[in-house]
Amino acid sequence: MNSGASAHQQPALQGYDNDMVALSDQAIDWLVRLQSDDATDHDRQAFAKWSAQSDAHMRAVRDAEALFGAVDQTQTAQGWTGHVAPLSPNAAKPNSPARTKRRPAARSVARFGTRRFALTAASLCAFVLMIVTGAGMQSDIWARWNAQYSTDIGGAKTVNLPDGTVAHMNTASAFSIDFSDGVRRVDLAAGEVIFDVAKDAQHPFIVSAQGGEAMAVGTVYGVRIKDDHVNVTVREGIVEVSTGVGSSIRLLAGDRAVYQNGRGPQTDGTVDLAAYGSWQRGKLIFNNRPLGDVIDEVQRYKAERIVIARDAVHNLKVTGVFDIADLDALLDTLEQAMNARVVRLPLLTVIY
Repeated sequence: MNSGASAHQQPALQGYDNDMVALSDQAIDWLVRLQSDDATDHDRQAFAKWSAQSDAHMRAVRDAEALFGAVDQTQTAQGWTGHVAPLSPNAAKPNSPARTKRRPAARSVARFGTRRFALTAASLCAFVLMIVTGAGMQSDIWARWNAQYSTDIGGAKTVNLPDGTVAHMNTASAFSIDFSDGVRRVDLAAGEVIFDVAKDAQHPFIVSAQGGEAMAVGTVYGVRIKDDHVNVTVREGIVEVSTGVGSSIRLLAGDRAVYQNGRGPQTDGTVDLAAYGSWQRGKLIFNNRPLGDVIDEVQRYKAERIVIARDAVHNLKVTGVFDIADLDALLDTLEQAMNARVVRLPLLTVIY
């Protein structure tokens, strides 16, 4: 991995054992209590004393603050909770100017305490997970549940279809087929699939996704649903892409098109065919890609949520080849070679 940023001096954080999970639970409970309007000087003194018991206690506090910071810097989270200020043992008291500015957020968090919600590390991480993923992840899960063919997060498999077509399924993908009425139709519901289409000039092969279609007779091409748009990439042959809006476009090997539901397709440049579909070989290849794009790609293979909590980190450039089976090594490299810190919590990884 290459970066113009200087190397970070802090060591990589290791995973949580049972004792650290317990301390993390307690640290989060402390932060929630101190964010409330009922927090007293005695509470703050007790928190400072608790935090100073050991390095592990201080680590739990730092990681809990990072978790609150990730909520703060996520747009969706701001709509739910407003700005949640990290608290440390020497944090500003409620009557100080810095604290006064954040009073509305403190009241927002305090509501959980007054209703006696038990906020453990796992439950709070699940709450953050819901905030930062929204309904998208839930809809993907539902799509994979209902499809004829599907893969789990981090999974991949090859499916031989009845017509001889071979479908290479990437992580968290789902599709169903309908080979009737003279047409071989595939309904892609989630994820990404590369189709090695069996030649049959009498029966076109059509992949439908989010209101558009990619049609071929005998070729190799991939279709990927990414958020609210669809990418179509051709490895071999010719593919016609249409949405019913505007003109259809024809793609050759190395071409890529993108479309959204209700909009016509547009060409999206050419792709490096040597790198395209590297996931089929168990690799992810990045060449001078922004860290934000890299994390978006890595997120597809990880069940826990990965959040970049500092804008300055988003555009750091990444170059490298990484094993999908060991993407934690990529996260370790961020700390070793880039100006970033990685905090791992149950169900959540924060980069800042």
